[in-house]
Amino acid sequence: MSQQPTEAQKASSSNVTSYQPGIVELENSKIIRSIWKNTFDKILEIKISNKRELKEMKEKIMLEEKKKIDQTYSRKYNEEFTKKKIEVSTAKNKANLDKMNIKNELVQKTVDETLEKLKAFAKPENNSYKKLLKELILECMVKLLEKECFVKVRKDDLNYVQSIIKECESEFSKLMEKETKRHYECKLNILDDEFIEDEYGGVVLMSKDKKILINNGLKDRLFLTKEKHLPEIKKMLFPMVK
Repeated sequence: MSQQPTEAQKASSSNVTSYQPGIVELENSKIIRSIWKNTFDKILEIKISNKRELKEMKEKIMLEEKKKIDQTYSRKYNEEFTKKKIEVSTAKNKANLDKMNIKNELVQKTVDETLEKLKAFAKPENNSYKKLLKELILECMVKLLEKECFVKVRKDDLNYVQSIIKECESEFSKLMEKETKRHYECKLNILDDEFIEDEYGGVVLMSKDKKILINNGLKDRLFLTKEKHLPEIKKMLFPMVK
């Protein structure tokens, strides 16, 4: 006995018999277009993203290179600036040193010329020099304020100084009494075996124990005056030079 087909089987049979190839192809085409569109959009998105990243990378590289260039330029500028500064400072120091050497040479020349004049002045027969010798001896006596002193002079001045010893002792007592209202005496002993060994004259006085010494040699007085008044001397010699 044969069975009759059910409703479901009838419907299934109806669907199979109603299949149309054009509709399926259309659907497939839509799917393919959608896939391509999504793929293209993704590719476009990747390209845009890559362009943005590439741009950012380029900007970063450019900034880094610019920074390197700036640092290199700054370093070279600082090196050159420092080099020029050192060169200017060196030149300035050299100029100042040259100027100072010229000043010192001229001062020394002046001292040498003065020494020659002193040598000519300190002749034993020169009355002005004899008067100065006496004043130098009295000055030493006042500074020492000793009861007894030794006197050292040049050998050429020995005879003259021996001739004025008593006069110096007397004038010293009168001077001190006038200035202090007190009586002072000082005995002078001339050293006849020990002399000042130069050509410029003057006198040296020592206490009796020879522990205290006053040097009134003209050459030494000149050098002391030079050292003490060197700024004033330079100002006189170079009034327009700073």
